[in-house]
Amino acid sequence: MIHRRHTLAGLLAMAAWPATGLHAQTGGALAFPYYSGEDALQGLYAHQVPLARDFETQARALTAAARQHCAGPASPAVLKDAWRQALLSWQALSSPALGPVIERRSQRQIDFWPVRPALLAKALERAPTTLADMESIGTPAKGFPALEQLLTARPSPAHCPYLVLLAEGIEAEAKALRSGFEQLASRDWTSDEEAARSAFAEWINQWLGGLERLRWVHIEQPVQKARTAGKGQPPEFARLAAADNAAEWRAQWQALKAQARLRPEQARQPPQPGQGLIPIEALLMGKGQIALAQRWGQALDRADAALTALPPKAGEPALMALSRTLKGVTTLFQAEVAAALDVPLGFSDADGD
Repeated sequence: MIHRRHTLAGLLAMAAWPATGLHAQTGGALAFPYYSGEDALQGLYAHQVPLARDFETQARALTAAARQHCAGPASPAVLKDAWRQALLSWQALSSPALGPVIERRSQRQIDFWPVRPALLAKALERAPTTLADMESIGTPAKGFPALEQLLTARPSPAHCPYLVLLAEGIEAEAKALRSGFEQLASRDWTSDEEAARSAFAEWINQWLGGLERLRWVHIEQPVQKARTAGKGQPPEFARLAAADNAAEWRAQWQALKAQARLRPEQARQPPQPGQGLIPIEALLMGKGQIALAQRWGQALDRADAALTALPPKAGEPALMALSRTLKGVTTLFQAEVAAALDVPLGFSDADGD
C-alpha cells in the first residue's frame, strides 16, 4: 500500500487540487458541477461508513459462529461461511486502504499472508486466553488467514479457544475501524485546507495502491513466483480455495470501481456535492477532461468485464491476461488521470514494477 509520504514540497505541488468548474460534455448532453476536494472527501468517507458498519456486523457474526462452533460438535461449514462473509466485507472496506486502515495497519494486523505454520503451531502451544495475550502473537499467526488454516485443518477441540480469539481480534479491529471512519465522515474538511489537501492526495494515491495490490500482490505475483519455483509448483494465493480467491478479487475490484466509475444513474444525473460519493470519473468530467473521462470509463469497463468472465479455477494464461487488462487501468491512471487531478503520485510497495 502507499503510506503517508507527503512532504511540504509535495503538498505545495498540489496547490491546484482539484480546481474544478462547470463544464459541459461535448454535444451539450450533461453539465457536471464544480467539485472541490472537500466535496470529494465528504462523499468518500460518507461512503465508507456503511461499509465499516457492515464489516463490524459481519465480524460480530464471525465471533458468534466461532463460539457456537466451539460450544459443541458442529460442522465447520457454518463457521467457514461466516469467515467468508466477513472476509468479503473486509475487502469491500479496505480496497483501497484509507484513513484508519492505514493508521492502524489493519491489513497487516488481521490479513497478513502467507500464514507461517511454525508460528501458528507455536501460538497454539502458548494457549493464549485473552486478546491481551494475543498482542504478543505475531501477525502471521492471526487474522483471516490463520483462521482459514485452522478451519481447513479441521481443528481439534483444543484449538477452539485460539480460534475464538482470532475471531474476537477481527471483531475488535472492525469496531475500531468503524469508529475511525465515522469520525472522518463527521469532520468539517473545509476547516483545515492542508489536511484536506493531504487526505485528497492520499485517496488518489491509495486508489492506485489498491489496484496494484489486487493486480500484482494478489494475482500476478503468486503466478510469477510459481514460475520461478518451477517443478509444477502451483501459485500460492491469499486463500486456500480457488473460489474464495476469485470472490475476494471481485470484492476488491467492485470497491475500487465504486470510487472510480460513474454509476449509470450518475451518468444520467451527475452526483451533487454533499449527496454521496463523487467518483474519479466525475472529478475528471467536472474539470472538463471529457475525452480522458471517457477513456477512463472504457478502461474500467474492460477490467470489469475481465473480472466478471474469470472462471472460478482460472489457469495461468487467464490470470496473466487479467493482470494485463488491469495494468491498462494502472498505466492510464499513472500517465494521465492523477496529473489531471493535480495530484503527484508517491510510491507503492504494492507495485510490481
